[in-house]
Amino acid sequence: MNEITLNIKFFGGFRKFGEGVSFAVPMGSTIAAIKGVLLEKLNGEALVLDSVLANDSEILRDDDILNSDASLSILPPVCGG
Repeated sequence: MNEITLNIKFFGGFRKFGEGVSFAVPMGSTIAAIKGVLLEKLNGEALVLDSVLANDSEILRDDDILNSDASLSILPPVCGG
């Protein structure tokens, strides 16, 4: 099975885990599956479920599929007033 390598940069509430994390997933993984792996790597940090992953140009949907190595950012929800 072919794998791809992801580099995920942390922002906001994820900074307590450092600058980011890298890991491999099977080629063809959905963003939802990648968030599941990230949830495990961050010891069940529930904020992962309410956050989005983005590449350099767009926010990715949970059903988007990745077939190549990627650098992503995880963006927590933002509240403002």
